[in-house]
Amino acid sequence: MIQIETTNSRPLNLSEIAEKVTPIAVEKLGSIQDVFLTNEYLFVASVSSVVQYDLSGKFIREIDCNGFITSNVAGDTVKRELYVPVGNKIKCYDFSGNYKREYSLNSSSLYCLCHKGILWIQSHQFQPDKSSINILNKVNLSTGEIITLPFEVKYDPVQIENGPLMGIGAISCLSLYNDEVVISFDRDNTLYRIQQDKITPFVHWNISPPAQSHDILPMKAHGFIGENLFVNYRRRGLFYIYLENLKTGKKHNISNMVDDIFHTNGNCGIKSMNQEGYFYFYKERGDIKGNNVGNIPLKNGPVIFISKTK
Repeated sequence: MIQIETTNSRPLNLSEIAEKVTPIAVEKLGSIQDVFLTNEYLFVASVSSVVQYDLSGKFIREIDCNGFITSNVAGDTVKRELYVPVGNKIKCYDFSGNYKREYSLNSSSLYCLCHKGILWIQSHQFQPDKSSINILNKVNLSTGEIITLPFEVKYDPVQIENGPLMGIGAISCLSLYNDEVVISFDRDNTLYRIQQDKITPFVHWNISPPAQSHDILPMKAHGFIGENLFVNYRRRGLFYIYLENLKTGKKHNISNMVDDIFHTNGNCGIKSMNQEGYFYFYKERGDIKGNNVGNIPLKNGPVIFISKTK
């Protein structure tokens, strides 16, 4: 059990947790939903397509996924395959942008993670009473077999102020800790780890003061970046990040992440990514002073910062 006190939060310099930060200035792009990094390419998921760049940010191609991308993008760097959730399907493309196959689910995908030849998929179904049932699936990428694990988390509908009851699917996160898959949900205060398909509570936390009605939505999920546990939470309508290194015991309760390396404007959010021990954040052109970031010339799109934790 971890106790988190909102009153102990403070601004934190990026250099306090990041060992190395690499900016990639990309050519024109719409919204950024997620990134997937390989030794050759940066794939950026937008609303209905995935844009592929080289590591200098040069545009290579846009992969039209023919539908709304419902969560993050996963991939297998050995098979050189990209897995894109579109509704209740996971579409597979190779690293040249060619469509290969797809996997069909009975529910809509919320988050996916590829690990050791298994594609883990968190999905959800809305019920007649507007509640949502959150489900965990696994796809064997060698055989194509899809298994739904006997694990469900139910969320009741929520009411915002005096409005109607709304069905809200969970925002979830799948990450790795000690080579094990860990799963979390935005409105839950527990991380679960998966060991031989058995799902057990791993970490709990309690946040003081308690959340109020305006702290319910929107939310962000939780997980691991290498040895670092991160918990996203809201109080008084503001986002906070609790960060704890479970190896060293070092803790940070962050009210605002300040970029003291490249001196960009605004908060630097922590978003986990496919490489263990790395996170990313991005900045629009208006958040960057001048025409360069470090010694990297800006292009006509945003800059994505790939960050390795200490």
